[in-house]
Amino acid sequence: MRIGIYPAALPVCGGGEKYIGEIAEILSQQNSVSFMVLVKPDVQELKAKLNIDLGRIYFENIRTPLSMMRTRIATLSNLINTYEVSRLTKKYDLFINQEHVTFIPSFSRRSILVCEVPPVKPPLASYLFASLFFDPRSKTYDKIVVNSRFTKKWAEKYYDNEATVLYPPIDTKAFVPSAKENILLSVGRFFHSKKQLEMVKAFKSLYADRELNGWEYHLVGGLASNSAVQKYFKDCKEEAKGYPIYLHANAPFEVLKELYGKSRIFWHATGLGEDENKHPELMEHFGITTVEAMSAGCVPIVINKGGQPEIVENGISGFVFETLNELNKHTIRLIDNDALWKKGSEACIRRSQEFSLSKFETRMKQIFGC
Repeated sequence: MRIGIYPAALPVCGGGEKYIGEIAEILSQQNSVSFMVLVKPDVQELKAKLNIDLGRIYFENIRTPLSMMRTRIATLSNLINTYEVSRLTKKYDLFINQEHVTFIPSFSRRSILVCEVPPVKPPLASYLFASLFFDPRSKTYDKIVVNSRFTKKWAEKYYDNEATVLYPPIDTKAFVPSAKENILLSVGRFFHSKKQLEMVKAFKSLYADRELNGWEYHLVGGLASNSAVQKYFKDCKEEAKGYPIYLHANAPFEVLKELYGKSRIFWHATGLGEDENKHPELMEHFGITTVEAMSAGCVPIVINKGGQPEIVENGISGFVFETLNELNKHTIRLIDNDALWKKGSEACIRRSQEFSLSKFETRMKQIFGC
């Protein structure tokens, strides 16, 4: 079977790219699979960052009149790209589109839309114009696949069609507990929506109130080069001065693996202070790093928003919180009660296996039918 996959932002090398990459790797075992890309990425870098086998996957460059030149007419460029991708779908038996808000009509024999971000309607003028020529409601797709029940709710509302949940694949065997130390850990790219600054302030408050001698807080994440993100990272570093708070930007995998192994508690606060009904895109759509931490026996305390409460069983395999005050209260409980922490650590390791690579592969083959 010939399968064409249109990945939304392959060079980003984030959780979404890991998700579509694993789908491609599994499908390539018995099918001819191509990534349809506007710009071919550095394949070796992609393999290293995503830890997937791309050896059997082809890359098909989408050539458009505007792909060779710079343009400030973003809408025109997007429409031309949409047309070219749509035209190419005819040559595939199965077309998989990863754009969470898409106008691309598919002419493949079978078509699947993979939606990992709650879709938000684009500006009305663009939407109405695209509706005249393209497929904003994805009526040409046989199935919509989403990464969580949270995303499912918003995708079904947007596309007015049923969606199927396929939780992301987590390599739970890659992260194992080691000798635990008094470390709190957060993992996620440095960005204001990830709320690292708020968590740094929460740790400082907890540290001052409880005099947590011997405890450290480590934050690990990717750091983009744009000025807004660089400023945010600088603000976090300034806020952390004078406290045992350590920021690891673009840390190697081995550093992350080591920190997962020896950390006792994991914090995640994406969506804090945001209105989930107005801006669902600002929530954590699933929570890959939460599962990774759990697989290493690091007890999670996560915000009760987005996809996080689908992962953590409150009071069993971790805790959920609504406010920073609740975050600190749950943290104190785990610090003061080693038996409670140990029970939670064992439970979260068991829970993490529900999102393993093997579970993903079995479920994916059922959904995709190949």
